[in-house]
Amino acid sequence: MARLEKTMIEYKQPQIVEELKRRIAEREYTTMLPTTAVLAAEFGVNIKTMSKAIAQLVSAGQLERRRRCGTMVKSTSGTASAQLVEVIFEGFATIFTHPFWAEIWGGLVERLGAAGYHPVLTMLESDPETGLLKLDRFKLCDSAGKVVLGISEKRLLDMVRAAKVPFVTACDELDDPGIPSVYFDFTAGIGAAIDYLHRQQCRKIAFIGQTQSYVNPMQLQKFNCYLRAVQKYAQIDPRLVANVRPLTELGASGMLAILKQTRPDAVLAAYDHQLPGILSVLRERNLEIPVIGCDGLTMPELPSDRHVVSVPRRQCGTLAAELLLKALKDGTKIHRRGLPATFR
Repeated sequence: MARLEKTMIEYKQPQIVEELKRRIAEREYTTMLPTTAVLAAEFGVNIKTMSKAIAQLVSAGQLERRRRCGTMVKSTSGTASAQLVEVIFEGFATIFTHPFWAEIWGGLVERLGAAGYHPVLTMLESDPETGLLKLDRFKLCDSAGKVVLGISEKRLLDMVRAAKVPFVTACDELDDPGIPSVYFDFTAGIGAAIDYLHRQQCRKIAFIGQTQSYVNPMQLQKFNCYLRAVQKYAQIDPRLVANVRPLTELGASGMLAILKQTRPDAVLAAYDHQLPGILSVLRERNLEIPVIGCDGLTMPELPSDRHVVSVPRRQCGTLAAELLLKALKDGTKIHRRGLPATFR
């Protein structure tokens, strides 16, 4: 996509409309417009001004706004959706900047774009307590294929299957072996982490992460790997386990819940983005114990030389895209593919 030079004069609404028309006419935009926020930043205007400019082109019949899908370029030939791949994501995080999801998204988009497909992001909401999706008014976009990122709720997957287009899920392992997926396998990585901690004379190893699920038993893979690894040495102590969903702010509360009952020798955290909160609580209590996360994220709040259970996030996005592209090209069936986590 062509970018405006930073030295250009400030754009006003009529100039924005004309520039967007030019880009559409010259096929810089063939399916989807960038988000309103991205365009506003590029043109140096506020979101309200940009939204009004886009609304003019919607009224003129050149663009179409679709709820949860974004702003689409109208096609008189009806072929626009043939180059679209809908990416469905639960919007508890900003996918473009989140330290975990951004890499998966990057691998996915790069591979789809190289093949001439345009990803359109559909963001879903969920109940913060249960994690169940809000699907009452949800409709899928017209697209050639679909990628479901980190969502394993049967109601949504049934909707995706009913669309009768190739699709693949990515990230979590699914309970249904018939659903095409690329998932992370934490068995070896978490097993090696627990073995390492045991060699360091850590006997009371805590776990902070999801220990129950209303939608998919395989969401508990990290917890089950922890159980198997710890029970090689001793019986699990329930006081060392805190059930928390993968929300950044819940790491600290999980750590506090454990410390109210006992003092651990070490902590295994299911989600790296919760580590800053966990470490903050430990510092406040003057506790210096090993803390190992289960994603391998690079974050400014975390030491670069720490031990981690790491997963190949960008490879996950790339592989999901490649499998989907094969299915789109010749109907190749997509099978389940596990990507092993490693401890380092």
